[in-house]
Amino acid sequence: MDMNAFPVLIAVADSLSLTKAANSLNMTKSAVSKTIQIVEDKLGIKLFHRTTRTVSLTEAGAVYIRYIRQSYQFAVMADDIAAKFSDKITGTLRVSAPMSFGTLHLAKVLPQFMQRYPELNVELSFNDKVVDLISEGYDLAIRIGALPDSSLIARKLSPCHSRLYASKSYLAKYGSPQKVADLKGYNCLCYSFYQAGQEWVFYQKGKKYSHIPKGSFRANNSQALIQAVLADIGIALLPYFITAIGDSNHQLVPLLGNYQLPEHNIYAVYPAKEYLPRKVSAFTEFLIEQFGTGSQYQKLIEGIS
Repeated sequence: MDMNAFPVLIAVADSLSLTKAANSLNMTKSAVSKTIQIVEDKLGIKLFHRTTRTVSLTEAGAVYIRYIRQSYQFAVMADDIAAKFSDKITGTLRVSAPMSFGTLHLAKVLPQFMQRYPELNVELSFNDKVVDLISEGYDLAIRIGALPDSSLIARKLSPCHSRLYASKSYLAKYGSPQKVADLKGYNCLCYSFYQAGQEWVFYQKGKKYSHIPKGSFRANNSQALIQAVLADIGIALLPYFITAIGDSNHQLVPLLGNYQLPEHNIYAVYPAKEYLPRKVSAFTEFLIEQFGTGSQYQKLIEGIS
């Protein structure tokens, strides 16, 4: 059996969707369907029950997928081990990153990495949702905020500081909040994918204060929020890595400076493996070089705080 079919079969079995499998493998849905059909014809059995709306494993398919999953894992592991003895880093590196951080910062330094390893292909996907690295076939992801318990390995890159902001003209019209309770009287704009939940949390002299933002605008992207704040729509909780670049005319005013906000971090995460592929270890070290302690990125953030 052609081992190139294995990741296709595994992706379909994991997602039970031809469309999701195709997207995760960067293939067309028809190519995924054709691969399944070729394998089933060669085996003389049905691996999947397929209708126009649903996909499910047959009894034979469940057994077959279990064995090829193990075989494929060993094959990938063998390739990773062999690559350690090579001076070259080749293949394809698939990376997932949050939209704003990815476009504003990661995309700017990525060409340096590609110049360093010209025989390596890179596929960079921007998505503020937390993707499943294993089922969707990513080698590494950039994550911001609290990390859920998982089998993933996490390497801290940098702190991620945030602050409440409003525009100068918005504050000239409505005044500045002096304490957390005052936020009830303001249009508070919300980031809908915030990992810690929708609650804004503040600390002052060891005491915790919180506010549930309610306002006229919610967005799943921080760059959309900063544009709304700059347009005098309301107040938003924004990370420094956005405001350091997006507020070129210095129109934003930080609010409630006598309160502390929880500190979050930016991480590189990747699946735990007995032998880490060289492409992943090389990229992780590059990220630490670019965004870790002493980097230009750190100096940018510290200059804002």
